[in-house]
Amino acid sequence: MRLSEDKVRRIAERLHDELAQQSLLEYQEPRGTKAGAGRAARVKVIFDFIVADLQHEEAIDAEVEQVLTTYSREIKGTERDILFRKHKEEIARKRGYVL
Repeated sequence: MRLSEDKVRRIAERLHDELAQQSLLEYQEPRGTKAGAGRAARVKVIFDFIVADLQHEEAIDAEVEQVLTTYSREIKGTERDILFRKHKEEIARKRGYVL
């Protein structure tokens, strides 16, 4: 994964707190729960979503790498970057994944 779990967790916490601060996220703590337990659960859901999305993109990148290895000659530099991006967009579109 490109980002460490700690970085993803901080992103999830910040996203949650920003949404709550801007009143874009409304919730009620269930009765009998410890203070902050609801926030932790919501942050966990955001964290899991981000991790799953990063893993999905990594799977697409791996498939693109496989496609590039099938070329008859070695591809380097800018040409490789352009072909990588082209194939990545095509594979993502086929899978219904938005980059």
